Order: sequence, then structure tokens, then C-alpha cells
Amino acid sequence: MYWNYFITALRNQLKHPAYSAISIFGLMLGLSVTTLVFLYIWQETHYDRHLPEAERLYVVEANLAFPGRAPQLLLRAPGPLAAEAANLVGVEEVTRLWLAWYTLSIEDRLQFNSQIGAVDSNFPSLLGLSMLEGDIDALTSPTSVLISASMAERLFGQDPALGRTITFNGDRDLLVGGVYRDMPQASHLALDILLPLNSPPVTDRVNTFDTNWGSFSQLTYLRISSDVAVDQVAQSLQSILYANTPAPPGMNIEDLSSLRLEPVVGLHLNGKPYSSRPNGEAGNVMLLWIGATIAFLIMLVACINTVNMATARSSDRAREVAMRKVVGASRAQLVVQFLGESALLVIVAALGALVLVELAAGPVGDFVGRSLSLGLLLEPVALLAFVSVLMLFILLSGLYPAFVLARHRPHAIFQPAGSGRSQAFWSLRTLLVVFQFCASITLIILAAAVWSQVRFLQSADLGFEASEVVQVHGIGRGPAQTIELTRRLDQALEGRPGIQLSSAAESSPSWDYAEQARVRLVEATEAEAMALDKLAVDLDFFELLGISPLEGRVFSDQYGSDLAQWDLEQRDQHELPAVLNMTAVTSLGLGTAAEALGRALDFEPNPGTNLDTRIVGVVPDFHFKSLKTTIAPMLFYPDPTQFSLALVRFEPGRRSEGMASLEQAWSSVLPDQALSWSSLDVDLVDQYEVERRQFTVLAVLAGIAVLIALLGLFGLLAHVIAGRRKEISLRKVLGAEKGDVLRLFLWQFSRPVLIATAISWPLAWLLASRWLDGFAYRIELSPFIFVAAAALALIFAWILTILQVTRVSRTRPALVLRAQ
Repeated sequence: MYWNYFITALRNQLKHPAYSAISIFGLMLGLSVTTLVFLYIWQETHYDRHLPEAERLYVVEANLAFPGRAPQLLLRAPGPLAAEAANLVGVEEVTRLWLAWYTLSIEDRLQFNSQIGAVDSNFPSLLGLSMLEGDIDALTSPTSVLISASMAERLFGQDPALGRTITFNGDRDLLVGGVYRDMPQASHLALDILLPLNSPPVTDRVNTFDTNWGSFSQLTYLRISSDVAVDQVAQSLQSILYANTPAPPGMNIEDLSSLRLEPVVGLHLNGKPYSSRPNGEAGNVMLLWIGATIAFLIMLVACINTVNMATARSSDRAREVAMRKVVGASRAQLVVQFLGESALLVIVAALGALVLVELAAGPVGDFVGRSLSLGLLLEPVALLAFVSVLMLFILLSGLYPAFVLARHRPHAIFQPAGSGRSQAFWSLRTLLVVFQFCASITLIILAAAVWSQVRFLQSADLGFEASEVVQVHGIGRGPAQTIELTRRLDQALEGRPGIQLSSAAESSPSWDYAEQARVRLVEATEAEAMALDKLAVDLDFFELLGISPLEGRVFSDQYGSDLAQWDLEQRDQHELPAVLNMTAVTSLGLGTAAEALGRALDFEPNPGTNLDTRIVGVVPDFHFKSLKTTIAPMLFYPDPTQFSLALVRFEPGRRSEGMASLEQAWSSVLPDQALSWSSLDVDLVDQYEVERRQFTVLAVLAGIAVLIALLGLFGLLAHVIAGRRKEISLRKVLGAEKGDVLRLFLWQFSRPVLIATAISWPLAWLLASRWLDGFAYRIELSPFIFVAAAALALIFAWILTILQVTRVSRTRPALVLRAQ
């Protein structure tokens, strides 16, 4: 019996190949999108779950709230805390990780910058590293390093890596003691180089990991027994911190800091505003919900096509159903048969979708920054979820048509073809078409809104000149070394062809980051201190960016107090000059820019370090951070010990000469370190890479939704208009022109689009407004976007209607009427 069902289903699909192709193609696109979104959501929700006993692994989270500073949430802890934590009841193992960037060189033939992880010797075993070569215990030696398989291939090609030498920062050699299997990309710990915490490249920078309770610099991981309360362990850690950290005079340490334990498996999607995150950006739960919602909408749009095609052809199968009932078939048997036909369509579409997903997974994964693969579906839970999605497709696309087809009565066999069409059927199909176009128009409007905002972000006036400016990375050293390096680089660049000006700074406008400092007027009380963003800059910083003061002056080597900051022995004997932006002047209650000049400040760039500071200038507000946040009050001061990058401006039209000069100057100053640079204007645009990706995804999904909706409308038009050929012929016999017939159908098939427009406009406005609320500086939604989206959908519907009506109306009425 079931074999006969299969043969019947196959014959019915082959009998109407155009309708079958439309249904299968629409389902295939819907399944492809749904599967890709599913793979992405699966990976985002399974970050770090590959770690051994991941559910019992926690990382220390610190909340710091120093007076006059905004609260800071860190995934960092003091180094000595680990040794104390290891003695707590219920703590099975503790390990630490310190992240930093180094310049690596391989036997004078390869130089590049890379992030390294300095770790305790038990780090690899705690995190379940799988060794391919060498010994995991190599990290017990301070002169050894472990590297990933991909890093080994990058450094040494197909040659053996064990025993080879890697040089860090030009003067510290370590031997490769082991090669481990690449960590999964779905992890905040996907590191390629691991060094011991006591190795020379690390201790050259920091040698107080085990003694300094005031430095929150390391990720500290704890594996906790399942029978111990995590909050109790966190309270014990907090007590240890309080017992070892002295509070500033007149303050309680309990008010300044607190610790808690965060599950490692929840780090990626916890949405917490950590000051920095290891291994890139965090996931976004809201984006996952949005992606899942859009995928579900596209799935519904695809299933609606199948429903429309099946119900539109229901009258064609009335005789078949009537005959089946006459010979004894029950309604349940008919429902099973038609659900089976739906399952056949979905299975064929699923096979095609899997091929599309296999082809698209790589490019889509690269685009979203994740490794997507069909191999994820081999996971039992993932496979079960995928099968459940297929079952949902079968039910959504086949359940209603099955009951519609199964309820035909035997007397329908005696009715002419086409007379069995019910007005109720047409009303339902109209509602389904309305839903399809509503989803399509909404997605088009959202994509247009995101595109408009991205264009605004990329073209907005930031208040400074970013073109022809190059950022040179990797100049951060110890205080004396940084001063010497920046001075030598500045001298090496001076007068070279194509170089207009060079400078340096602690941070860059493209980094979207500035540290905060406590600032107060000297006559104000401690309680009146404020948190201002601080930035250490070179003397030519403002000139290089084309920023002129509103009042007073900017920094210059013509002033002794400015120049003294380059002398570590003399700088403390001079008052520190400071330049404020206008927002800082207002925040401190200094009145106008002119009134702020000469005011004395108590400036605390780091906890416990107070500097006597005087305002020498005020600059206009400019966007040092991205347009997602409002302009913050900022204090600029000259301090070369804090510099981490150099800025070089090329002369207009001489970029190639300038780059050659920069490379020559860098080689003369740091011959053993590769030049690492980027263009400031390009980096500023790249700040909004996430938004650009969102636009691309929305645009593609909107295009797919529109395509599926148009395919469904095409099939529905073909069937409905073919069923009304006699009506069209009669109208022509009675004198109607082609234009009259065309206007009739254009209005009939415009109504679903117009109804969909009325529904989609307020919905799209609400969703787009919610998204734009995430930006401090945003566009206003233009009515043109809404009108254009609706017009686009209407034009497509008209084109399809005109094509179908023109094709049918070309037939001579006599032939149609005789055939009826």
C-alpha cells in the first residue's frame, strides 16, 4: 500500500513539473537558510563545551569601583590569588593565563606579531590539550614553548617543529617543546602559542605575578567539585582578596572591589561589558534570536508556497479523492497519503539543501567569523534537532493541504474541472500570500535601514582628519625604552620624502577604547571627583589630526613643562599640562573654555598616583570612540611612557613615497622587528564591520524571502489565471480590451501586497527603531525606505501578473470556449 502511495505521489509531482519545481526550490532555499542559521546558533551556544568537565570550570570575575572612576568589570584577577584558591575546599585545580602581544622571529627569515598565552604548567592538562608532538610537560621548563599545529605549519612548513627556536621581541629564544592539536574555534581559548609564566619573555615585562595583589592582570580558572556551592567558593576568594589588599586611607576595601565566579561555558553569551575579552568579540543573544526569527519566517514563507500550490490544485484532484472514497478509502488514509506527498517534497528539497549548505558553509562561516560545517549535524542532539526541523517543514507544508484534499465529497467527480474551487480556499491563499509579502517587505526595510546607518557611520564627520594617516603598532616597551624608541623613530622619519608629520599616542580613535582616570578640581572634595577618559599623547598629536584649540594651546616642544615629560628624572619637578575637550569642561563645571584655562586639577591616572595638573588648552569635541557611544569627557596629557602606537601623516599624493620612507625609518630603528601598520581611515571604517555583516545578512535573507514569495505568487497566478481562461475569453468576446482585463487582475493581485504593506510598515519601523537605539548617533528613518520597499514588492507582483495575463489573453476566445 505504501509503495502505491509513493508511486501516486511521484506521478502527481511529475504531472505538474512547474508547480513541483516551484515548491521544491522554495523549500530547498528555506531549508538551506534554516540549516545555516541552525549551524551558527548551535556553535554560538556551544562555546567552550569541548573542555573537559566544562560544566565545572569557572573563571574569576572582578568588579572594581574606585572613587571617581566608572565601575570596571574584568575577567582578570590578582596573580597570587591562584595559590590561595588551590587550598580552598572543593577547588580541585587552579590555573592562570596572561595574554600579551609579542613580535616573533624565526631564524632571521620570518617576523610577525602574534598574541601569546603565558600559563601555569597545568594549563594544558586542565583544558584538555591534545599533543601531536612532544610532551605536555614541556611547560615546566621556562625555556620551552608549545605551539599549535597550524602555527607549526606557518612557522616551519612541513619540517619538524620540535627543538626549533622562536625568538620573542628580538632577544629572547625559546625552544619548541611540543605541538598540540588546534583548539576549536568555538572557544575563548583558541591560542596558538603557550609560554610558561616564568619564561624570560614574560618576566622581562612582568615579574610580580605571584606577589602583586593590586594588579588584576590574569585569567584565573578553577575546577570546582560538583558537591560544593560555587557562591561559597567565590565568597572565600573575596575574603582572601580583602585580607591581602590594603584599602586607601578612609575607604573600605569591600566598597572598592568584589569577586565572583563565572561559568566558562557561559562566557561567550553572557552579555557582560568586560573591559576586554580574550580571543575577540563576544556573542550576542539578541542576534541569535533575530537570526532564528528570520529563519523561521523564511521557513514559513517556503512552506506557504507548498500550501498554496497544493490547495490551488485541490480541485484538479477532486475526482481522484472522490474515486478513492467511493472504493472505500477513509479520510485518515487520504490524509496520510497527502502528508506523504508533502514528505516526499521536503525530503527531495532537503537533499538539495544539504548540497547548498555544504557549498555555502565555508564562505558563510568566513563571513560571520565562525567555522560552520555540516559535520556539526553528526552530533546526536544536533541531528535530532535537524530531523525535528524537517518534520516541522512536513507538517507546516502538508498538514492543511492534506485535510483540504481529503474532505472532497464523492459528488465532486461529476463536477466540471475548476468548479470545485471554494471561496474559502481563495481567502486562505490570499492570507498566506499577504504573510509572504509582509515578511519580505519587512526584511527589505530592515536591510535598507541598516545600510543607511552604516553609510552614515562611515561618512560622518568625526572632528579630525583621518586620511593619509598610518598607525604603526608595536612600540610599547618599558618606560625608558618607550621614550627612547619613540624619540628615535621620530628622528628617523623627520625630513624623509612623503612624510609630513609623526606623533604617538596611548590609544587610537579606531580602537574604540580609552582608559578612565579620576580627576577633580583641587578645591573640590574627594567626593566630587569625576571619571574622565584619559589619553597620553605626543606633542604633535593634535596637529597631526588637524585639531585646533578653542582656547589656550595644545602641547608643544616650545614649553618646558611639556618637554620635561620626556625626562624620567625631571618630570616630577614640573606641573603636568593638560588639554580637555569641551565635554570635560562642562562636566567639571568650569563654565566656558576660556574660564577653564589655568585651573588646577588633581589627576590620578592610576590608583595611588596623583599628579598636580593644570589646564593649558581646550579642544572641540571629536569622536575618539565609535558613534555607538556619546562623546565622553576626555583629558589629554603628554606622557611618552604610555605610548603603544605611532601615528604618521603622509604628504597629500605621496603615499607610496611615505610608505617607503616609513619602512626605511623603521628598519633603521628596529631592524629585528617587522613593521606592523594600518591606515587610520580604514580602521575607523572597520569599527562597524559587525553592522556591515548585519546588513549583508539581512539583504541576502530579504532577497531569498522575496524570491520565494515571488515563486509562490508566480505559481498561484499561473493556476488562478489558467482557471479563469473562460472568463477572460468571454470578456474579450463582449468587447473588453486587453488593458481592461489586465487592470482587473492587477488590482486583484495588488491587494495582498497593499495589505502586507499596511502590516509590515509599523512592524518594520518598530524593529528598525529598536536596532538604531543601540547607537548614540543615528539616522532618522526615512519614509522613502518604506515606500521604496512596498513599491519594489508591488512592481514585482505587477510584472508577474502582466506576464501571466498577457500569455493567457493571447489565446483566441473561440479556441478556449470550444474547449470548455
